[in-house]
Amino acid sequence: MEPIKKNKDFFLVKLFSVNSAGVILRAFLGFVSQKLIAVYLGPNGMALVGNLRNALNLFSLSSTLGIDQGVLKYQSEFESKPNELKKLYESSLAYSLIGSSIIFLILFFGSTYWSNYLFKTPEYNYLFVVLAFTLPFTALFNLCFAIINGQLNYKKATLVSFTAYALVTVLIFFMVTNYDLSGTLLAVILTPIAQILSLLVFARNEMYLFYGLKIRFHKFFRNKLVAFIVMSFAAVVLNNIVEIQLRNYLINKLSIQEAGYWTSMLSLSNYYLSFMTGVYSLYILPKYSKMNNINEFKKELLNIYKIIIPIFVIMFIGIYVFRELIIQILYSKEFIPMQNLFKWQLIGDLVKIVAVIMAYQFIAQKAWKIFIITEIASYVLLYVFGVFFVSRMGVEGIVFAHFLRYVVYLIMIIFLVQYIFKKDKTIDESKHS
Repeated sequence: MEPIKKNKDFFLVKLFSVNSAGVILRAFLGFVSQKLIAVYLGPNGMALVGNLRNALNLFSLSSTLGIDQGVLKYQSEFESKPNELKKLYESSLAYSLIGSSIIFLILFFGSTYWSNYLFKTPEYNYLFVVLAFTLPFTALFNLCFAIINGQLNYKKATLVSFTAYALVTVLIFFMVTNYDLSGTLLAVILTPIAQILSLLVFARNEMYLFYGLKIRFHKFFRNKLVAFIVMSFAAVVLNNIVEIQLRNYLINKLSIQEAGYWTSMLSLSNYYLSFMTGVYSLYILPKYSKMNNINEFKKELLNIYKIIIPIFVIMFIGIYVFRELIIQILYSKEFIPMQNLFKWQLIGDLVKIVAVIMAYQFIAQKAWKIFIITEIASYVLLYVFGVFFVSRMGVEGIVFAHFLRYVVYLIMIIFLVQYIFKKDKTIDESKHS
C-alpha cells in the first residue's frame, strides 16, 4: 500500500486536520460557555439562550444581506486584480449598508415584538435596541472575515474567530455568575463588540481595505452577489426561523425544559458537524467545479466518502456509547434526560453528511434554483415532521423528524444530481450534433 502522502487524497486529509484545529479551539470555548449556562441557568435558560442565538444568527446574516460567501469567492478569484477587488469591496459595502439599515429599523422599532416572540415577555426589549446599534460591527466583521478566507489565510481566520469566541466566553462567565439570565442574554447580544475587537487586534489591514471607499454598486458584482443573497436566505434564514418555531412549539406543547434538552443536543451536533465546514468550501466545491460527467463525480464522491464517513462513524459510536458522561462533562446531571435524543440525532447527522457532500454539486454546477428548492423543501420537511412526531413521541420526536427529513432529502439529492448530469450531457450532445 502506498504511503498516505502519495495518495491523491492527502490534501483532503491534511485540510480536514488543519480545519479541525480551529474547530477544536472554538468548540472548547463553546463548551465552556454552554457549561456555564447549563450549571447556572439549567435547561430552561438553555432554551431561551438558544432562541436568542438563532435570532442573532438571523440578524447577523441580514446585516450583509448574506453576501459573505460571494465576497469570499470573488476575493479569491480576483486576488491579482486590485481594481476589481475595489469594486467588490464598494459593492459589498453598499449591500451591507442596505442590510444593516433594514435590520436597524426592524430591531429598534420592533424590540418589544422580538422580546415577546423569543422570550414570551416584553421585559427584554432593551436587548434588541442595543443590538440595533451594534450589529453594523458584525457586518464589517463578516466582510473582513470573508476576505481573510478568500486570501486563504487560515491562520489569521482562526485567530480572529477564536479571539471573538474567547471574548464572548469571558463576558458570559462574568454576566452569568453575577446577573443570571438577563446578564447572559446581554453577553450574547454584545457579540458584535467582541467581533470588532478581534478585528482591531488581528485584522486591521483588512479593515483598512474599506477606508476611503465609495459606497456604491458596480454592475458585475451587484448582479453576481444576488445569487449568494438568495442562497444564504434560503439556507441560514430558514434554518434559524424553523429552529425558533420548533423550540417555541416544544415550549408550548411540552415544556421549556424539554426545549432546553433539544437545544443542548442541537448545540453539540453543531460543534461536531463544524469539522466539515472547511472541507465543503475548500476541497469539495473546487473539486466538483471541474467535473463534467457523472462517472467522474461518482469516483470522487467515493474517494471523499472513504475518508470522511469512517471518521464520523467512529466519532458517533464513541459519542453514543459515552453519551451520559459527555452530558455530565459538557452540561450537568440536570440534562441526563437528553440522552434519549442521541440515537436519532447522530444517525440523522450521518445521513446529513452523506447528503450534503453530494448536494454541493448543485453549487458547483451553479444550479441555484435546484439548490434553493431543496433547501426550502428540507426545512419544510423538518418543521412538518417535527410538529407531527413531537405530538406522538414527545421531545424524541423532533430528533426522529431530523433523521427522517435527511433520508427524504438524500433521496431527492440522488435523483436531482443524476438529472443535472443527464441534462448537461443532452446539451453537450445537441451542441455537437
